[in-house]
Amino acid sequence: MQKMHVLRSVFFLNSYGNEHMFRSMGRQAFPLSSEQLELLLAFGESTGLAVLAESMGRDPSVISRGLQKIAENYPVLVKIRGRWELTPLGFQVNASTKEAITSYKKLLAKEAQNKSNKKSLSDRSLLIIINAQVGLLDATQPGRNNTEAEKNISKLLSYWRAQKRPVMHVKHVSENAGSIFYKGSNGCELLPGLQAVEGEVIIEKTKSSAFAETELEARLAELEPENLVLVGFTANECIDATARDASSLGFDSYVVGDATAMFDVRSPDGKLLKADRIHRLTLANINAFYAKVINAADIVS
Repeated sequence: MQKMHVLRSVFFLNSYGNEHMFRSMGRQAFPLSSEQLELLLAFGESTGLAVLAESMGRDPSVISRGLQKIAENYPVLVKIRGRWELTPLGFQVNASTKEAITSYKKLLAKEAQNKSNKKSLSDRSLLIIINAQVGLLDATQPGRNNTEAEKNISKLLSYWRAQKRPVMHVKHVSENAGSIFYKGSNGCELLPGLQAVEGEVIIEKTKSSAFAETELEARLAELEPENLVLVGFTANECIDATARDASSLGFDSYVVGDATAMFDVRSPDGKLLKADRIHRLTLANINAFYAKVINAADIVS
């Protein structure tokens, strides 16, 4: 039996959106109490008065009087051949009530998840910003998605610094003069507004994963963070590779999905695959196997 102690206000919001249900009743209120809504919904799902009374833990006479009172005031029940039956409006009210319960549960579940995420990220959570470099702004690759990524990274970086939590920056560095990340070039520099400040470690890498042939693992052994929070570029390459290695090494990791981005790619047969689609699939795969995917709002309100 689903309890609806706070359903009344939710029911009004949901039901008044369905104007066809109440047009014949004018603008008057439909003041079923939460107990009456519960009884009406339970009645619609029961197979008889005795079963209904048993499921609700009440005397059959109390249930009968409750149904009678509802029927006297609202056209949602009618007695046919001595048996109560729902009217068409009664079926609509129960359907609306179920929708309201579902919406309410989703709201509570989302808030509970947000609180769970925030609780999990302790003061020893390490923010790792990957490839937030100038070269990406000049990339010749088409179809960059999520233009909010830099803004979300900046919010997280400011939050980490305000909370005095540790931050690491990972730069991709190439010896190839044609690379957007050529060592010593402007493209290799960290993006304006996302540069490291005193006390923040900068790690250089040459492979996709921030762990591959770098000092990252050794640095983490020194810091002993409780969580790794990964943000940056690109989701389908360096973020994915780093999350995989972090999982293999036993780290509890998070990827902030809306603080990552990527570019369009082409399949082996030459078909263009849009960045948004691959981004969603990449994050889904990371969440399923390597790290929990969250959004910036889960951390910074």
